[in-house]
Amino acid sequence: MNRRDFLNISLPIYSALAMSPSLLSSFKVSNPKILLHTGWNTNNIGDQGHTPGTLRYLEQHFPEAKIICWLNSTNEETNQILKRRFPKIEIIMGNLDKYGKADNPTLQQAFDKADLVIQNSGMSFNSFWKPPSILEACNRNQKLLCNYGQSFDGFKKEDEPHMVEELSKIFANYCRDNESYYYLRKIGVKSTILAWGPDGCFGIDVKNDEKAIRYLEEHGLEEKKFITVIMRTNTSDKKPEELPSWDVGDTSQNPWNPTQEDAEQDEFWAEKLREVIIAWVEKTGLKVFLASEVKKEIYHSKRLIYDRLPAHIQGKVIHKAEWWNMDEACSIFSRAHTLVATEPHSLIMALANNTPIIHLFSKRHGLKAWMFRDIGLPEWLIDIDSEPAETAIRSLMDIYHNYGNALTKVKRAIEMVEKRSAEIIGDIKRKLS
Repeated sequence: MNRRDFLNISLPIYSALAMSPSLLSSFKVSNPKILLHTGWNTNNIGDQGHTPGTLRYLEQHFPEAKIICWLNSTNEETNQILKRRFPKIEIIMGNLDKYGKADNPTLQQAFDKADLVIQNSGMSFNSFWKPPSILEACNRNQKLLCNYGQSFDGFKKEDEPHMVEELSKIFANYCRDNESYYYLRKIGVKSTILAWGPDGCFGIDVKNDEKAIRYLEEHGLEEKKFITVIMRTNTSDKKPEELPSWDVGDTSQNPWNPTQEDAEQDEFWAEKLREVIIAWVEKTGLKVFLASEVKKEIYHSKRLIYDRLPAHIQGKVIHKAEWWNMDEACSIFSRAHTLVATEPHSLIMALANNTPIIHLFSKRHGLKAWMFRDIGLPEWLIDIDSEPAETAIRSLMDIYHNYGNALTKVKRAIEMVEKRSAEIIGDIKRKLS
C-alpha cells in the first residue's frame, strides 16, 4: 500500500472528527466519575493490557476524573500490577443486567453514580457472542456510554436494526480499525461521535524489569539480539461442560470442539512460523524467544513449533513454559529486536515499547488486524493464509538490515496513536467538564 492509498483510507475517518461544538456540548459535572469496564481475561496478556493502557490515557489527559475500574476478570497479581501503577483507582467486580441492575451493592452504586461508562477496547459487539448488557443498561438509564477502541466485526442480519438503534443512542463509538468505522456507517449507526480511535492497549506502560532481566539472563537472551515469536491456534481453554448457559452464537475464532480443518490450519500457520524462525537463526545467528499471548498457547507453541524445529535451530530457541503477566511481557518486549506474532496485542505492547513488529494475521480472527495499517504500518501486516513465509522473512530481514529506519516507523506510528488518544480523552473531558 502506497502513501496515497493509506491517506485515502485514513482521511475519511479523520473527517468524522470535525464536529460542531454542539455535538460535544458539556453538561458540566464537578468531580466527574468514570466507570471503566475492562479486564476481559487474566489468562491473556492482551486482555490484561487494555486496562492500564486506557487508565494511563485518562490519568494523563483527564487527571481530575475519578476512575472506578470495573474488572470483568482479575486475580491478586493483576490487582497488584494495577494498584502499583495507579494507586488512586478503585477496583470492583460484578455483573450488570440490561436493566442496569447489578449483582452486588458496590457495582450498583458505581453504575448509578457514574457520569460516564467506558466499555474498554475489544470486540464486544459482534455476531460471535451475545452482546454485553452494558449497552442496553446505559441506554435504559440514560447513562453516557463510550465504546473505546472497539472492533465491530458484523452483526447477524436479524440483529442489525436493534444494534443500530442501541449504538446510535450512546455518546461515542470509537472504532480501533477503519473497517469497523465503515461498517457502522454502512448499517446506519449515528451516535454523537462515530470515529476512529486506537485500542487503549497502546497506552500501556507497566513494567517488571527485575523479573524480565532475571529471565533473560538465565536463558542467555541478550538485549536486542533476539526476536520474540508468538502464535495462536484454533483452540479454546474451555471444555464443552464449561459452556455458558446463554447462546454465544459463532465460536469459530476459539472453537470449543476444533475440527480436523481447524487442526490443519494450525499446522499450516505453525509451519510458516517455523520457517521464519529457521531463517532468522540461519541468517543472523541470533536467538528466538518463543512466548504466548494466551495461556493455553504455551502447550501448543511447544508441540507445533519448538518440538518440530531442527536440532541445530532448537538450540537457539527459548520456549517460555511458564505463564507471565503483562508487566513482565512489556519489559521483555522492550528488549527484543522484533516481535513476530499471529496475535495482535503483544504487537501493540511491543510498539508501545519502541520495538518493531510483524503481524502474520488471519482474516478468520476479525477486523482488529487492520489497526496496524491504520496507524501507518501496512508493510508489517502480512496475511498468513495467502502469503508465503518468504514474505515475512523478507520483511524481518529488512527490519534487521535497516533497524534505524524501522525504529523511526515505530516512533511515527506511536506519535500518531498518542495524538489521537489525547484527542479522544479531550472529547470525553469536554463532555463532562
